[in-house]
Amino acid sequence: MKSYSCKCKIVTPLFMGGANKQAELRTQSINGILRWWFRIAGGSINDEKRIFGWAGETSNQGLVRIFIKEPFFEQQKFSLREPGYNYLGFSLKLTNRYAVPENTTFDFKISFHPKATKDDIKKFFCALWLAFNLGNFGSRARRGFGSIKIEKIKENGNNITNNCYGLEFIQSGDLGNWIRQNLEKIKGFITHNHKPRENIPHLFSNFEIYIFRSDNNWKDLLNEVGQKYQSFRRQQRPIDDRIVFGLPIITVGKYKGLRRASPLIFKIIETSRNNYTLLIIIIKPDTHKFIFHPDIKNVEWNLLTNFVESFRNNLTRIYP
Repeated sequence: MKSYSCKCKIVTPLFMGGANKQAELRTQSINGILRWWFRIAGGSINDEKRIFGWAGETSNQGLVRIFIKEPFFEQQKFSLREPGYNYLGFSLKLTNRYAVPENTTFDFKISFHPKATKDDIKKFFCALWLAFNLGNFGSRARRGFGSIKIEKIKENGNNITNNCYGLEFIQSGDLGNWIRQNLEKIKGFITHNHKPRENIPHLFSNFEIYIFRSDNNWKDLLNEVGQKYQSFRRQQRPIDDRIVFGLPIITVGKYKGLRRASPLIFKIIETSRNNYTLLIIIIKPDTHKFIFHPDIKNVEWNLLTNFVESFRNNLTRIYP
């Protein structure tokens, strides 16, 4: 049985927890995010069932297990700060959510079933790279909260962080080049022998990744992008158009009960000690059939492009 140990650092407050809203690290939540990134990266349904497990009639437990060593921390409520930051996390205040605070470190172990092949393990690490370097975890994950950095990966005591089946988990050199190089490797690992699935977004066709800017304070980055996002949404745009940024819209009856994750993602990356970069990622329909919501037929996808253009050339497109 192959096993690996990972050391992680929470970069922005992580609002993940149980039914009582207490803050805690949950294996199920992390597994769900890993599965999603594997799926949108073009992973086949058979590989997904094999690696992550399946709960259907032909259920199986999957080939991988994650065991988290719960760290000691003092949970924190969402605290009001600057207006843009508050806007991105408004629901956290409304629901009295508690967070695992930034700078908390924790360890987890990855164990693979003896039946797992080298190909299975490589594909899992592709999902791990995407989830931790492009995605976030927990509540308000797509608005910059719950960013986690993998600082070290060990196999049998050997540090393989930047040579993990060909992937580099810590930035080396230019940030844009580092992301592009890893994405091209992941594309080759996961989608080399089949077409992407229909009806879901595909990372290598539907995603655009931009660098906003860097700062020594991640809160300032979220506040600034939050203010720009709030201003853009409030430019006399009809509610029926603004649904493209995600559902529900709790102030509008017909959209209050609908759910759709936002195709707009803000991601904070800690590029070095006390230095952070904000990525803006948008998911747009392209050649694949793309369903926003089964109850909604018309969506103003162009607002995503308009939002990017509203930065007036202050964004650097790094992918594709």
